Amino acid sequence: MKFLIANGKVAGINEINLNHLITEPSCRLSQKVWYGYGGIPLLAENLQQIKLQAETLKLPVPKEFENRRELFRLTKRMLNKNRFYRSGYLHFQLFWGKNQVQTLITANAFEQFNFLHNEAGLLVTFSSQKKYTQNTCNRFPFFNEKIWESGMGEIWQTPFLQIIFLNEKSAICEGVRANIFLIKGNELLTPALSSGCYEDVLRPVILETAKNSGLKVSEPEIIEKPILFEMDEIFFASEAIGFQWVLGIKNKRYLHFYSKIIKEKIDDFLKSRIS
Repeated sequence: MKFLIANGKVAGINEINLNHLITEPSCRLSQKVWYGYGGIPLLAENLQQIKLQAETLKLPVPKEFENRRELFRLTKRMLNKNRFYRSGYLHFQLFWGKNQVQTLITANAFEQFNFLHNEAGLLVTFSSQKKYTQNTCNRFPFFNEKIWESGMGEIWQTPFLQIIFLNEKSAICEGVRANIFLIKGNELLTPALSSGCYEDVLRPVILETAKNSGLKVSEPEIIEKPILFEMDEIFFASEAIGFQWVLGIKNKRYLHFYSKIIKEKIDDFLKSRIS
């Protein structure tokens, strides 16, 4: 990456002194946004989530984040100058210091055009960390980063590539940076937001896509751990990680049928959002 956006201006990476962002005390928000198919399909949803997080923390929203059209133009220009023409992630970062807010947008690139997904399937286990249903910020990325990092630490150098978090009621909550979706027969289940789960911008899209795929959709507040071993399919999904199909939990192995159909329809949806 040779170019980035700092405080609303496209600049060469060597032209910007970033030391003050690292060394000065600040409150920081970070959002990972997928780009591909020639555009940024969920930019509006991500900007809304950034705004909600800032408002929750009672912090001002930077003026350049209020003008979505101009921000899109600048971001596309930055991607083009970096020759990032396929797909990848934009990293939106906001830093609130004592007297001002500063913004930084960087990017990385992938070789493929399509939304990220795994074909082989993942082995999954459970975290010892707990989510708590009464925490009002559960839905936001900034609130969950540390527990997600702790979860990944639990599976470091193990065969597991994803981990399931439970809440204080021992009910299923989420995965690392992702919502969890369960399929049994023609029904898709995912924890209700009241369970304390994270709310990714892709979550409502997946629920609507599942309905359009002929599945009955349910959002129970309590999905008990043993139910997982009765499911036909399980997958994790979010904009930050793409689609992660679960191959197995303990000795249980899962299918990959409806989850594949939903993923293909999500690809079509993302393409349709490019204008």
